[in-house]
Amino acid sequence: MGRVGRLRARVFLQDVLLLSLSAFGGPQAHIALMLDQLVERRKYVTAEELLELNALCQLLPGPTSTQTITAIGFKLGGYSLAWLTLLVWAFPACLMMTMIALMMGYVQGFGFELRLLRFLGPIAVGFTSVAAVRLFRATVHSRLEWGIALGSLLVCLGLTNSITFPAVLLLGGLVSMMVDRKPLEKQEYGFGGIQWRYFVLYAGVLLLAVVLGNVYRDRWILLFENLYRYGSLVFGGGHSLFPMMFEQFVEVKKYLSPAEFLSGLGLAQAIPGPVFSFAAFVGAGAFSEAGFPSMLLGALVGSLAIFLPGTLLIFFIYPGWDDLKKNRGVRRSLSGVHAAAAGLIAASAAILLRPLGFQSLNLMVVALSFLGMYALHIPPILLVSMGIVAGVVWA
Repeated sequence: MGRVGRLRARVFLQDVLLLSLSAFGGPQAHIALMLDQLVERRKYVTAEELLELNALCQLLPGPTSTQTITAIGFKLGGYSLAWLTLLVWAFPACLMMTMIALMMGYVQGFGFELRLLRFLGPIAVGFTSVAAVRLFRATVHSRLEWGIALGSLLVCLGLTNSITFPAVLLLGGLVSMMVDRKPLEKQEYGFGGIQWRYFVLYAGVLLLAVVLGNVYRDRWILLFENLYRYGSLVFGGGHSLFPMMFEQFVEVKKYLSPAEFLSGLGLAQAIPGPVFSFAAFVGAGAFSEAGFPSMLLGALVGSLAIFLPGTLLIFFIYPGWDDLKKNRGVRRSLSGVHAAAAGLIAASAAILLRPLGFQSLNLMVVALSFLGMYALHIPPILLVSMGIVAGVVWA
């Protein structure tokens, strides 16, 4: 990588760090911020490319926003920049969750700390609403695309579970592929770009962890195996992950108490960055009786186990993505995938607001954050900082 390439990579990693410190609200809100920072401001990728990447990652198991931003890093600088992107994106949240686990025995009154962050949820909804408007403007044009987008919106509002989002994207692509008959130039395509060695590595690590866990029953191995398996099988983001973690680490293995798990879970959803960073909290908590060094190592094992499988799957499929897109059927399906993704993001704004409540104060914060980002072009991290200050005053 030449000097210009190194400078561009450094700027990109700085942007990733800013995103990791301001990305509240889960993967749909994260995409809103990526659209603002990586597409609108920096133009690392186009809106269509971001949607394609996000749709591809939603069809794969693992942390969607983490896989998306890692794939962008790969596109800009290959494997080395992709690994650095993953580290810069995930490290702040994992560090915060580790510190929360270390302080759990000493810090009381989590309700007060959460009240300080009470406006961050509505702000994340405002960010998501901005993304929805921008994506509709950029990708939804024809009657077919409008129909797919609105259908996606209604389905996602009515059926909220871990398979709805990937199913809607697949259905949107299928409808577009079957109905859209625009002539396309024939192009050759193949599977030459697919990196099968990463799939072999992904499957090999999973198989080895399962075998060693069942043979030795060691807590370290079981922690890694459980979280690696969850990172390999979970669709729909962290909210699909939490029930399985509670059942395994609280009810079965009793690594944490219910109160510890739920307190950590509440804070995990109130800090920026990938929600999968909760694995760092669980990893540290699993060794709370062994002392700080073991807790730190447990957090590292938990973080590695949860993020590694999704990253290996991206390295497996994404290098061949440009080749796969040359297929006529895939190309025809992409407009439907884009439209379905726009409807999905629009639905996500309402879905994210449901647990917060539709009170007038929340709606006002949503509207102000929307106007601040969309009309006034205030940087997201500044809006988040203003929300924290307002939460302190409110509390």
